[in-house]
Amino acid sequence: MFQKLAEDYEKLKRYVKWLYVLYELNTQIAICEPWEKVFCHVLLGSCLSLLLYASYAFVPGYFLTLIKLLWPASDVLSHAHPCNINSDVVCGNESDAFLT
Repeated sequence: MFQKLAEDYEKLKRYVKWLYVLYELNTQIAICEPWEKVFCHVLLGSCLSLLLYASYAFVPGYFLTLIKLLWPASDVLSHAHPCNINSDVVCGNESDAFLT
């Protein structure tokens, strides 16, 4: 049993390494020096994390709708959600302007 787990773990490691090489080749980072690679990884990671944070913090209703569309089996928008219980709560996905 542990032999099969070790083989599966090695396959997973090879697959992740293969994905990383594909990422480096597709973004042309493979030809950079090591300090340039670190800079590009940090820049890309920062942009991605800021984009994810902004979409979660400033557009929560639309973000939850996107999650519901991508993963329809999840109950992110279940019946126990506060937007369905209390109509006074602003959920962020109303079509009316909030400040007017």
